[in-house]
Amino acid sequence: MQDRADIVATSRGERLSDPAKVLNSGLPGQAARLFDWFSTPLENEATAVRSRFLETTYDRKFAILFASLSVLVVAGTTLLLTGAKWPWLWIVAELVLLALRFTLIVRCETARLNGGNPPLSALMMAGGVWSAIFGLGCFGCIASENLVLSVLSGLNVAGVVGVVSSRNAATPRYAILVMLLISLPFTVGALLSPQPGMWVVGLQMPFYVAGIIGVLVHNHAISVRMIRAELDNRDLAVRDALTGLPNRILMQEELQRMCSKLASPAANGGKPFVVLSMDLDGFKYINDSYGHTAGDRLLRLVSERLRKTFRTTDMVFRVGGDEFVVLLPGTSEIEAAHLAKRAIDAVSEPFDIEVGTPAYIGLSAGSARAPMDGDTPEKLLTSSDHALYEAKRAGKGRHRAHLPSTG
Repeated sequence: MQDRADIVATSRGERLSDPAKVLNSGLPGQAARLFDWFSTPLENEATAVRSRFLETTYDRKFAILFASLSVLVVAGTTLLLTGAKWPWLWIVAELVLLALRFTLIVRCETARLNGGNPPLSALMMAGGVWSAIFGLGCFGCIASENLVLSVLSGLNVAGVVGVVSSRNAATPRYAILVMLLISLPFTVGALLSPQPGMWVVGLQMPFYVAGIIGVLVHNHAISVRMIRAELDNRDLAVRDALTGLPNRILMQEELQRMCSKLASPAANGGKPFVVLSMDLDGFKYINDSYGHTAGDRLLRLVSERLRKTFRTTDMVFRVGGDEFVVLLPGTSEIEAAHLAKRAIDAVSEPFDIEVGTPAYIGLSAGSARAPMDGDTPEKLLTSSDHALYEAKRAGKGRHRAHLPSTG
């Protein structure tokens, strides 16, 4: 069944991906481990936190555009003031990388919406290449011995390094690499420059970068706390406090997400899904006879059995009282009937609710299959509720699939 991280991820309308698999997709072993290390937070974090961090890797279109415009201004000015040919290479490389990075960002966003693996490793590699070229370009500006270009390149190096400390706080190791690729060529150029006093700038730059790295680490810690708090608050909002199962709010969101993909040819892998509505038989008697504490204990035990009964891909929700809904992706009618029977058998076993005698209850279930029995959350829930009513009318402790004639 879903763990806490999966619940939070689903509440955002998406499936939680394994960060390592997302980042390493398509890379050979050593490169995969390298990029995995660069993408890891400074401290070991939960999967949900790290996944949220990785999303920010492609949430920076404006920063990339602004940096590219600044580079084009510097490269163009260098071309005008020196008449050299190498700034043309810088301009062409900048335009190519700008188009590539925007394309990769769009692919990442599309993959996120469709539940695929975004090409984050390629995006990070493109960012590293851009940083190296930018650093070499600034070295060329220093080497030109033109005071205007030296000042202009220094301002841009300082500005970009500062922006990186904020925009890349989610991936601090990668951010530090980017800072070094940008600042080291400029530092070396300044130290070797024959321009009077430029060596002082070269000596100052490492201290500046070290200070910015300190700011980066601080920003990273703030981001971790904010994301943890956000996920915790969201978790409290979509989780049933008594049983720990996701609640009606998350069920509605997840069902809406699944229904929205029904029109897509590749929806759910080309397979339908089933909505299974269930409630307990005899729960009111236990609750009235032994009190609400015993009733609450029984609900927790039932929830635990349901977690173990269904598959890891299935989603069990407590939607109120003794009512539960299970979403079964990629499931046929026969499979749904089998899973419903397993749940009925599991709940029919006695429960120890610490009242001195075993408690016996039952479970009734009704199912609706999308898109045959409905293509909206409202239609599917209504159909599964009608089927549940038929199961109870037939004697309880059984499962019924929705039939058009019943509703």
